[in-house]
Amino acid sequence: MKTDEIRKRFLEFFREREHRIVRPDTLVPRQDPTLLFTGSGMNQFKDEFYGRGDKTLKRAATCQRCLRTGDIDQVGRTASHHTFFEMLGNFSFGDYFKEETIVWAWEFMREEMRVPAAKMAVSIYEEDEEACGIWSQVVGVPEKKIYRYGEGDNFWPANVRSEGPNGPCGPCSEIFYDKGKDVGCGRPDCQPSCDCGRFVEVWNLVFQQFDRRGDGTLDPLPTRNIDTGMGLERMARVMQGVPTNYDIDIFKGLMARVAEICEQPYGKDKNADALMRRIADHARAGFLCVADGVLPSNEDRGYVVRRLLRRAMRDAVQLGLEEPFLAKLIDPVIESFRDPYPELADGRQHIATVVAQEEQSFLRTVKRGSALLTEHIARLKRQKDSVLRGKDVFDLYQSCGFPVEMTESILAEHSMSVDMQGFLREMASHQKLSKDTAAFQKSVFVEGPLSRLQVDHEPTEFTGYHTLESEGTVVGIVVGDELSDSLGPGQEAAVVLDRTPAYGESGGQMGDEGTIAVAGEGGAQFVFEDTRREKGFFLHRGKMKSGTLRVGDRVVCAVGKMRRMATARNHSATHLLHHALRQVLGEHATQSGSAVSSERMRFDFSNPTELSADELRRVEDIVNEKVLDDEPIVSTFMSRSEAQELGGTALFGEKYGDIVRVVTMGDFSCELCGGTHCERTGEIGLVRIISESSVAGGVRRIEAVTGAGALRRLREKESLLGQVSQALNTQEDNLLRRAQDVLSEIRSLQKEVQKAREQAVRQMASGGLMDKAEEIGGARVVFARIEGGQAELRSAADVLRASAGVACVLASVQGDKVALVAGVSKELVRRGLNAVEIVKAASGVLGGGGGGRPDLAQAGGSGAARVEEALESARKYLRDKLGA
Repeated sequence: MKTDEIRKRFLEFFREREHRIVRPDTLVPRQDPTLLFTGSGMNQFKDEFYGRGDKTLKRAATCQRCLRTGDIDQVGRTASHHTFFEMLGNFSFGDYFKEETIVWAWEFMREEMRVPAAKMAVSIYEEDEEACGIWSQVVGVPEKKIYRYGEGDNFWPANVRSEGPNGPCGPCSEIFYDKGKDVGCGRPDCQPSCDCGRFVEVWNLVFQQFDRRGDGTLDPLPTRNIDTGMGLERMARVMQGVPTNYDIDIFKGLMARVAEICEQPYGKDKNADALMRRIADHARAGFLCVADGVLPSNEDRGYVVRRLLRRAMRDAVQLGLEEPFLAKLIDPVIESFRDPYPELADGRQHIATVVAQEEQSFLRTVKRGSALLTEHIARLKRQKDSVLRGKDVFDLYQSCGFPVEMTESILAEHSMSVDMQGFLREMASHQKLSKDTAAFQKSVFVEGPLSRLQVDHEPTEFTGYHTLESEGTVVGIVVGDELSDSLGPGQEAAVVLDRTPAYGESGGQMGDEGTIAVAGEGGAQFVFEDTRREKGFFLHRGKMKSGTLRVGDRVVCAVGKMRRMATARNHSATHLLHHALRQVLGEHATQSGSAVSSERMRFDFSNPTELSADELRRVEDIVNEKVLDDEPIVSTFMSRSEAQELGGTALFGEKYGDIVRVVTMGDFSCELCGGTHCERTGEIGLVRIISESSVAGGVRRIEAVTGAGALRRLREKESLLGQVSQALNTQEDNLLRRAQDVLSEIRSLQKEVQKAREQAVRQMASGGLMDKAEEIGGARVVFARIEGGQAELRSAADVLRASAGVACVLASVQGDKVALVAGVSKELVRRGLNAVEIVKAASGVLGGGGGGRPDLAQAGGSGAARVEEALESARKYLRDKLGA
């Protein structure tokens, strides 16, 4: 049975049992700051599990894409571990409980998957007699095939009873597929707790029935919930009768492509197979993260993506591949997800661009790391040492992408080794960056004032698409982190209404400002400066201007028209800009982010290179042509399938409901969008691009202004032009020529100053510096600090090395940066003295490197306080070399 078929059968099975099929959450949780990535199917239902959120949702089923890195070191080595995977799940929020869950799970395995009862075993929490009774008496599983385990294996979260975290928890029951006695350890008493590979865990049924308190007690929950998770890849492995998850249908094309690129036969060598599996997993995970809007970086989610992609690249290097290859894996990944995520194909070019940029960056760091490792080896040889410090090994691993295995292999060629204990200590201190991203902070569910509001109130109704003023009722006042019944003059708070015309910051668009006034003459007034959207509520954040506002008051909320319209102009302009970019650059120039305020708009898009001045001008011209066309801007609510048929552009990774809002502008722009817009393109006014820059590999950013913002910028430019003309004492039409004349004069003066400084240094070198020369092994050597930079140091060295039998090591300091130059006369070069080796001996103390010719070399480093130590290192080298 194909993977896509298993997914369809699971969802249809639970649809027939009155479950709502909920679209999967994004890989990056949009509303949950406690998570880096979505790590399980239950993440998007946290509010429902606590009795908040959608009150009508009692039963749900999903197929959720997930990312976890807690077991990343096991990926590729075992048959089951992944970083990215899909999880099938059915959920109950205070509805059915253990018996239905267990019976339906068994029915699905037996009737839909046709798995023989003899090939299955189950486990339960050791004290859960209720679950044991259902399995044995209702389902009919023999008690010898029901295994009892402790809280580490069969309680969720694991070890929660003794260790926490606080919050909803409960026992769980797992279903295992038994591959038979001929697989694994072969012991007659082998059972699911054995890690020999005989038993494959395919489904975990969690019975949430307790609330763990701070003192460790388990109180019954007011409503009991069900949370189940079936690993789709594992289930496919069982159904297809293959040895590992990497042999199932959705991996076959990808694994074949990896083997082809690496020129390695898959299935012949255990170590090579593990590396190829890890390449496939990490590439898949990295691509989907990039499609979800996460770009490789050195922080948070971006750091995880960078690590995944670079681990795949390092593994390929170990298999002998030293050229970019990841982009060649994109098509088999897209093909494997064509059925569940067809929109992934729309982001193909964006993924390829980002990945290619990251590979180029990685290859540069590897080259730099190779050079750094060579320097470490040279230093160890000078120091007559054979063990590379753990910190140095970790720096190579962390900064340059060098696997420890590669470092060990290269060191072994020089009869050296790695301080592995030191490396592990360094790694442990950075573990928080690679922790399991599915873990919750402090408690399973984060409490707060909005969570308490969700118990009694529906989400805020937004009325602002068609009006700037509407009546509503105050349902909550949030002061700090607490709910308040009232708000007095001068107090700051966030006010929540049951309905509002104020747009809450979302989708990159800033929130509205305005006023909330108690209905009637002389009523209280609250002035808000911003509106945010959290947990479905709109939070109007501001200060009480007059009177007292109370929960339950009927009020009139009015939005500031000027800011709303300025923001709408900029937002509508982003849609025109998206259209223009794709027309000028190609279909690959898709949106990867935006930020819209009343002042300006920012638009991020996929493109591998900087836009030329001509391309920017063409984009700007197309946008303003569409503005002048004054086409109507129409928003329509429709089903997602209707929007797709209409050609509406959706972003992979954005979470859309079954009903979406589609914004069209003429016949050239059609996008899924929840923001506010003008009524016609002509209302946008002049659109002026003010900058174009790089955001990350393969992603560019355009900033622009519209309407009054464009007029304001033009006036600022005119004012600046007038001030520059006045400063240069010329007319505007002669400004360019006058500026060129001034620059020419400045360059001429700079050359004269530099020439004078170098002449002064030469005079000092031929006079005072030579007098300080030391006698070392029959040579005269000058060690000195002088003022200036590399140019002055080279000039002084040229004078000194012109004399027979002279060498010099000169240093200068600017801030914390140190410049070094070594010079050697011709006679000393013939004696075997090399300026490059001298300057390296000095710069090694400063953590720098250097290079040049045998008679003249330069280097740099940091640490002004260690200059004398650096010179002394050079002195020691020369004494050893010259036999002094």
